[in-house]
Amino acid sequence: MIDIDAMIQKEIENGYGDANAQSKVCQDLILKAISASTLNRNVTIKGGVVMRSKTGNVRRATQDIDLDFIRYSLADEAINAFVRKLNCLDGITVERVGEIKELKQQDYHGKRIYIKITDSKGFSIENKLDLGVHTQFDIDQEEYCFDIAYDDDGASLLINSNEQMFAEKLRSLLRFGALSSRYKDIFDMYFLSSHVDADKFKKCLGIYVYNDPKMREKDITGIIKRVNMVFKDKSYTSRLRTRDANWLGVDSEDVTKGLIDFLKQL
Repeated sequence: MIDIDAMIQKEIENGYGDANAQSKVCQDLILKAISASTLNRNVTIKGGVVMRSKTGNVRRATQDIDLDFIRYSLADEAINAFVRKLNCLDGITVERVGEIKELKQQDYHGKRIYIKITDSKGFSIENKLDLGVHTQFDIDQEEYCFDIAYDDDGASLLINSNEQMFAEKLRSLLRFGALSSRYKDIFDMYFLSSHVDADKFKKCLGIYVYNDPKMREKDITGIIKRVNMVFKDKSYTSRLRTRDANWLGVDSEDVTKGLIDFLKQL
């Protein structure tokens, strides 16, 4: 039987703070429910949940879930149907609370919902889900098994590949430059630079950057020039040095230099 409170206490023992422990448990249950539902092939997981799982780093903990629907509507009634489908695990109920919100952030449009999960003892936790629509069908999604704390079988789901995540993060940096507020992305990219296939990454750069009419950079030289300009902005680099951004614990100057060196090798 699923005991949410006991799961939270276990995550606290594993090094998570109270808020992040609650989020981790909620995320695990949502991921398992999606995996067990009939819509498991209509969802690809992205963002911080994937990075936390791949790095195994508690400091990369995130308090929401980012996912894209694959060939599934983002209309409100479809979202409500999706949430109902998550009621497929014994001993818990899943419901949407609050309003469905339009979401517009830097280089992202989607919808945000809040999910409430309640176990058989009446213990409840909430988490937010940011929902988008998958449009990059030229990029294969990766089959990935998330390690779920209470279930040895884990949760097998589709996720964005390392190459796609890197290219998406780089595209955002190129678009917004020193005005970008996605500081953790820099450390994500540094980590991912050691875990990408060069040919697959070049393909993703073509899709996300070179062939996008909104982007100015048409080759790797243009990308390197733009990234160098951002990394020379003192205000931007000072924000990179904050502990919240630097989840890797690697000197930020080593990270920015390492990223430039990686791009030069392409």
